[in-house]
Parts: sequence; structure tokens; C-alpha cells
Amino acid sequence: MKKILFILGLASLLVTGCGDFFDTAPSNKIPTTMAFRTVTDVDNAVNGLYDLMSGSGYYGAAMFAYGDMKGDDMQSSEESGVCNTCYMFNHRPNSLNAGSLWGRPFYILREAWNILNAIAEGKIESGDEKKLNALKGETMAVIALCQFDLTRCFGYPYTKDKGASLGAPLIDHLVGTYENPPRSTVAQAYDFIIETLEEAVTLMSEEKNNGRMNKYAARALLARVYLYHNDNRKAFDMAEQLIKDVDASGSYALYPHEKYVAAWSVETKFGSESFFEIANSVDDTPGRDSWGYLLNWYGYQKGFVTQKYAEQMLADPGDVRGQLLEENKYAGKTVWWLYKLRGTDMKTVPLECNNVVLRLSEVYLIAAEAGCKLGGDAAVQGLGYLNEIVKRGNPDNEVTMADYTLDRVLDERSKELVGEGHRFFDLLRNGKTIVRKGGYHLPSVDEEVDWDFYKCVLPIPEDQFIFSPEMEQNPGYPKN
Repeated sequence: MKKILFILGLASLLVTGCGDFFDTAPSNKIPTTMAFRTVTDVDNAVNGLYDLMSGSGYYGAAMFAYGDMKGDDMQSSEESGVCNTCYMFNHRPNSLNAGSLWGRPFYILREAWNILNAIAEGKIESGDEKKLNALKGETMAVIALCQFDLTRCFGYPYTKDKGASLGAPLIDHLVGTYENPPRSTVAQAYDFIIETLEEAVTLMSEEKNNGRMNKYAARALLARVYLYHNDNRKAFDMAEQLIKDVDASGSYALYPHEKYVAAWSVETKFGSESFFEIANSVDDTPGRDSWGYLLNWYGYQKGFVTQKYAEQMLADPGDVRGQLLEENKYAGKTVWWLYKLRGTDMKTVPLECNNVVLRLSEVYLIAAEAGCKLGGDAAVQGLGYLNEIVKRGNPDNEVTMADYTLDRVLDERSKELVGEGHRFFDLLRNGKTIVRKGGYHLPSVDEEVDWDFYKCVLPIPEDQFIFSPEMEQNPGYPKN
């Protein structure tokens, strides 16, 4: 392993505030100084972007801990590690305590723009132009995902002020050695993310490539981005058309009720729902720093579901998703552990589970949420998509139009997507209050959190101000 050689001031923050994570770049990646000559070189370099994503400080664990531990469905079990610091909102400019959610996406962006620049300058030998265009689109989709994550972690939700507040620096070109881009507004970032994804979709292939994004994955991400951007018509249309297209192609399908639990076993990777998973293997995995190992009772025992979530699921014994919870003791208390990421059985500690980033169930729920907000015919269709997920959980259940509300959709997102890094963002972007009290909750930073709490966004790390002293800090945080 070798330390990353930093060129960007932004990327040099990769190891700043990493908490429990030590970030290095894999030594088998093509260096940025090496010219890309062939389509195979580009393919290998794009594959390297996903390897950078898989570190525990990003999609290996931290991105999921941030989205789940800060919500009301999961909580930290111990007063240490990324789970606890996210749960406690213990973020400071001199210690981000949120994995590498600043430095790692920026480093990936730098590498991705090197790839796009090589393609744009015609440095790639003539070959399979269709494949090269698909790789260009895939690189753009990775850029959009990284910029989206930076925006939602370091900027307030678009829905709070229509994106007028500042987000992260916008990396929309190959950044020079001494160039340090300023923070953009959240609105500017979303314009870039959407434009980039919309173009990427036109270039990408529909062919499955396990562990990497294809056209279907990029469309699923675009539907999510539209929803966060409060463009409910585009979110609904994109989600609905994607559902129809995958159904017609037979490429993807919802996990059936009777196979739902088995679909989460380590033996069932890249299942029928999965658009994009972070691929792990026995010899290429974050190991004991992985999200699955952190959550496992037989692993590090760093987090379990809240009493609110457990009671919600256990109240309906017919809901198959409740079978992913297991009762066990912790510190003398009976608690419920989430086994979405598990080995061949509940007692096998997972080290190489894949982490799901985009899957078909979320697309159904995007259509349901957007349809509810739009009303009219979209609501009729949206209710149908919601019930596909509800009835898959328990075939005896069904939501009526009278009960089809935003809160009911968010409840279903909670049941379906727990452990996948959504709950905090779902509540925040909808202007909801996150209530965290009662039962066996640890003492938390506050019993109620909303988008007016300054720590609902991360601080800009203090080292950034060495490179950009004029850059503004997020409200409420000091610069050091």
C-alpha cells in the first residue's frame, strides 16, 4: 500500500478528520501522471474509481453511518467510532469524525476528471468508440455521485432555501495544481449534477457490470437527485419509466416476499434488485472496518436499531423485513440487531458483504413519494408503486388512498431502506423533525433535530482554509 500523492489542495484533506479510518489509495491503480493510451487503460482507471469509493471512510461504511446514525431508526451502541460520532453529531472543523466524506470524494473527482480530460484531448488510441463513450458516461456518473454526496453532507437541503446556501466546492473541470475552487451554492451544484447525469445516461451501456454503474444505475441515481432537488415531476417520470423499462427487459426485478431474507446473504451478491453495489471480496474488503462488521453482534457491535424501529417492525409479524432483526443482549439490555449485511447465517460475521448503493425498491419508493407530492393521476400511480413494496413486505397489507400521505411513504422508506444510509437525509430534505428519545437510546446531542440545527451539515475541515483562507465556514462552526 502507498500513501496518496496529493496535487489538489482539496484532495490533500483526504486523511483530515478521518476518525477511526486510515485512508490510503490502492497501489495497483494507474497513477494520474501516466498517460491513458487505450480503451483498456480507461476501463482499468474507471474501475479504480470504484475501488477508491469502497474504502471504509466512504461507501465502505461512513456514508451509511452518516445517513443512518443521524436519523431515528438506528443508534450507536458505544461511545467511540464513526457510528457514535455521527449519532452524536460530534463534528468539528479540526476533527470531522465522519470518515473521509470530504477528502475521498474530492480525490475521486480529481481522478475522474483526469480520465475525462484524456478522452477529450484525444489521447486514447482508436478502438471501440462505443465502449469508450460508455466509459465516459460511467465516469460522469461517478462524478455526479461524488458531487451529490458532498452537496448533501456539506450543504443544507435544497428544499430549505431553494439551494441559496453554500455547499461544497464544485469540481466541474480538471483542476490545476494550485487551483482551489470556491464553494458553490447548493442550487449550482444540483444544476451541475443533473446536467452531468442527464448526459451520462445518453452515453452509458445497459449491460450489467457487477460492482459498477450502468445506464439503469445512472437513471436510478438521477431519479434520486430529482427528488432531493424537489423536482417531483421529473423524479416521478424517471422512476416510473425506469420501472417499466427494467420490467420489459427482464434485467431487474423486486425480490419476492419468500426470497427477501435470503437476498441479503453474503452468498447472494448482485441480486435482481441491485443496480449498483460496492463489490467486496475476501481479499479486497474494508474488513473489520466494513459497515456489515460494524453492525454485527458477532462483529464490532457498533450499532443497532432503535426501539422505535424495532417496535414498528415487530408489530407486524407478517412483514418479512422484520426477519432481518435479531434479538440479543448488549450491556445487559435486550436490543435488536440489523442483519441486512450478514454472512451465510445470522451468526457468521461478515467481512466481504457488498454494500448496496442503488436498488430497484428505492426507485418504487421515489415514484411513490413524488406521486404523493404531485397528486392527481401521479398519486394514483404512485400509490400502486407504494403498495408493491408494502405487499411484498406482507401480502396481507395494503395502503388506501386515504392513508397515502408523505409520512406514510417516509415510514415505508424507513422499513425498506434501513441500514442503507437514507433516513437522516429523507427526514431532513422534507423539513421533518428527527425525534430521538425513549427506550434504549443513548444520550444524544439533542432529542429533536431539524434543518435549523447547525450540525445537520458538516463543517468545512479547518485545513481547507490553509489553501482557501477566504472560504466561508458553515454557520455555527468556527474555522478551527
